[in-house]
Amino acid sequence: MRQTNLFSFSNTSLGLGPNTRVVDLFCGIGGFSCGAQKAGHRVVLAVDSDPFLLGCHVRNNTDCEHICCELPRDDLPLPTEGIWHLHGSPPCQRLSIMQPHQYKEDRQHAVDLVAWFFSLVKSSKPTSWSMEQVNHKAVRAQLEELKRRHPLMFDWVVVDAVDYQVPQHRKRIIAGSPFLIASLRSSVSRKRKLCVRDVIPDPPRPFIRNSLYSRPDEKTHELKEVPLKDQIRTVDKPCYTILSTGCVS
Repeated sequence: MRQTNLFSFSNTSLGLGPNTRVVDLFCGIGGFSCGAQKAGHRVVLAVDSDPFLLGCHVRNNTDCEHICCELPRDDLPLPTEGIWHLHGSPPCQRLSIMQPHQYKEDRQHAVDLVAWFFSLVKSSKPTSWSMEQVNHKAVRAQLEELKRRHPLMFDWVVVDAVDYQVPQHRKRIIAGSPFLIASLRSSVSRKRKLCVRDVIPDPPRPFIRNSLYSRPDEKTHELKEVPLKDQIRTVDKPCYTILSTGCVS
């Protein structure tokens, strides 16, 4: 299966032709960087605070400058001229509804990191930019205000991966340059949604079961037991959202 990457929605008439320089902040092992490379672009800077994850990025991006540090940081060696793209994926765990028991300070720190990244977009003025984040009200509120004040620089949309020919449900905020987000909105697939059987033609079982035994209520965020009927799904439907600590078996 060929998975879509954000650069497939870019318009080369706006200057994002092949070999665009890419800066990847909060890069982790390099998922976005991999997509950028496959789209024909060049990752020139990658930053993450975890040396183990960044080490994986180094192995796959030997021509890229790597910095292992905590963000925010004001002295990053960002491009100052020419065409380049800025991407950021600030840590989202503290903003996820799957983490209902958390300290208020940790949640605020996560919100502040998102706000810092938006400030960096305004100050560094990249040719284009993008950000991926969980669908949290605090992030939506920031983006609504930024879009109102800077409509030529900020736009955003909530997407479900299943609408872009990915065989699992995963809702995320994608924010970025308005031309990228406009293309993303108009590119929702009208094809049949892919299911597990489409990518695993001969699955060992006719169903999948998740390990999510309780989950927060969408309104109160109080943990509630998940009925058995909501833990099992046929392989002829898209997969559940795959969690790092509760993978589908």
